[in-house]
Formats: sequence, structure tokens, C-alpha cells
Amino acid sequence: MSQQPIRIIGAGIGGLTLGRCLLKYGIPAVLYERMPSTPRHSYGITLHAPSYLPLLNILGMDEFTFRRRIAVDGLFGGSGNIEPRSIVSSGKVNSTSFRAHREKFEKLLREGLDVQWENSLEKVEEVPSGMILHMQNGQKLESPCIIGADGPHSNTRKSLSPNTSFNILPYVAFNGKRRVKRALYDSLYAPAFNGSNVIEHKQGDVVLNVSVNEQQAAAVSISWIFSRPARGSTDPLHRPNRPVSDATDIPKEFFDEIERLHGLDQPFKEVFDSEKLKMERVLHWLMRTVLVSPQELGALANKGVFFMGDSVHAEPILGGEGANNAIIDGMELAKCISKFGQGSIATWYESRYPAWKDGISESEQAIAFMHRE
Repeated sequence: MSQQPIRIIGAGIGGLTLGRCLLKYGIPAVLYERMPSTPRHSYGITLHAPSYLPLLNILGMDEFTFRRRIAVDGLFGGSGNIEPRSIVSSGKVNSTSFRAHREKFEKLLREGLDVQWENSLEKVEEVPSGMILHMQNGQKLESPCIIGADGPHSNTRKSLSPNTSFNILPYVAFNGKRRVKRALYDSLYAPAFNGSNVIEHKQGDVVLNVSVNEQQAAAVSISWIFSRPARGSTDPLHRPNRPVSDATDIPKEFFDEIERLHGLDQPFKEVFDSEKLKMERVLHWLMRTVLVSPQELGALANKGVFFMGDSVHAEPILGGEGANNAIIDGMELAKCISKFGQGSIATWYESRYPAWKDGISESEQAIAFMHRE
């Protein structure tokens, strides 16, 4: 009788890392992803050596080839270099950290995996023989082992642990992307980046971030972030209770604040131009943390449902290490399953939980340190 596959909900970095490691160990797995297969993560993320170096053996690649393949500037022979002195608070960034293009990284991880696209989870039902996944396409899948790797807004977690809520941190953050023509990038941006792929500027407690998403011949895709602490409960830019669907509803006061920024050097002056920003897609980000209790995890583990990455211990986008945590979780969980079987995952929780808890605490300290005056 063939081995029933492990069912992984979510084909982001964590789920893909887990799937790729299980593939290496000869353990079948199927990933279910609610989004279509079209590229959607065309932006840069920071990867650190402790998370990506152990992954190289699984991928069968050396560090040079790995970085060149997925670096935001890899097309032009770069390796995603980050200059720690070019950012406000370097945190865990050092000479071995680099900026990776998330979509290229995920494409690399997906090689050889069975990913079921546009197949989202509606609910999880408990039956005497285990758990049944009810998919939105009408499919019903029974499985003795389900792993939720579907991010901070995890449907798996919401279905089974509805009382676990977000902790919204008191920070304001807005983000956007822009495509810059090569000539303008070379004349205005490149001198400031000076070999780095991220630069930051601070005015008081406001942090401005500009980073490279991808270098191409004709143009360069960049991202920007505006962030600061919330100014009390009446701050029009801090909306902790807004629904996910209102992320693109940008108040006039944001553009007013952008206009009050003064004395900016290039390329910050070019990027943080209120008239340009009004014409572009701007996103309001909430800085969230999530940590599912050990008791809840233990109860669900007894039923064959497990969690990893942001679905169980989410850190804020600023100050957090979500991508690196997801890689480490994926590698460590696969190693645990390959050595001791699915029944050992509850023990894996016990070994990882202190690091998850510390990570959230460290991320909250990091975002506070970044914005201190």
C-alpha cells in the first residue's frame, strides 16, 4: 500500500521549503495553494546565512550559484548585497545576508513538487478516522497529517483555532512599488545605493526605505516603505481594526505627511513625492504578531493537524524575520518527520516553541529600536 501524502496547506516559502525537504527525504507531499500559479511575489526579501546555507544541500547548489540565481540583481551578475551601514537599524543583517527576489526563490523551491493551484481550504472537519479537508472546489480530502503553512491569515488556523487573535503593534506603515527607467535609475538611484540593494533614511521617528525588487535591462523595479510609531488613538493613519480589504484605502492625511517631509536627498525626494504617490497603488500595512498557545497546538497535534511559519508564530513585516523563520521551520520539520515520523511533530513543537516566542519578542524590540528618536 502506497504511503499517503502529507497535505500541506499553502505554497509560500515555508510550505515549499517543507515540501522540497520531504521530497529529498523520499516522503510524498501535496501542496494546496489558493492563489493561481501566475507570478505574484515580485519583490525583494532579506535572507540570512543561518537559514539559507543549510538549504543548499537540499537544493544541491553551492552558495554562489544559489545567490546569483535568486538575487534581486542576479541578472546583472550581482548577489543581492546589502550594506549594513545603508540601513537605519541593521539588526541581524551582516555581510552574508542578501536580498532575494521572492518569486524566483519560490520558483526554485517548487521544482519537482506537486502544487495544486487555485485550491483553497474552506474548513477542516474532524472525523473518527482523522481529519477531512473541505476544499472550495468541492473536493474532500482525508488525511492523517495536515500541515498549515498558509501564513498569518491562515484558514487552517482560523478553522481550528478561531480564538487565536492578532496582536496589532502601534506603528504606521505604507508600502508601494515603482518601475524606474534604467537611465533614471543609473543617474539618480544607483549613486545612493552604492552597491547595496536597500537604503534607508530617518527623519525624527519616521523611517523611509527604498529597495530594489529586480534589476532588468530597460528598467528597475523598486519598493518603498514609509513607517513611524502611531501618534495615539486618534492617529488617522493608524487603523488597527481595518479589514484586510481596506488595505488600499489610503487617507488624505498620508499624502499630507509625505508633503511635510523636508530636505530629502535623492532618490528619497524622487520616491516620496506626494503627487507621484497619488497616482500609484499604495498599501497600508498593519504590523501584526500571532502566537498560538502550546496547549492549542498540542490538542490539534493529537488530531493530526500541525502548523509552521507565519500560521503559528507571525512576526511584523518590519523588524520581523518571517521568511527566514519559515525556511528554518520547513527544514527542521521535514528532518523531524524523516527521522521519527509524523507522531514526533508534537515533540518538535516543544523544541521550537521557545525560539518562536523569543523571535516575536525580538521583532517587537527591533521595530521599536528602528523607530526610536
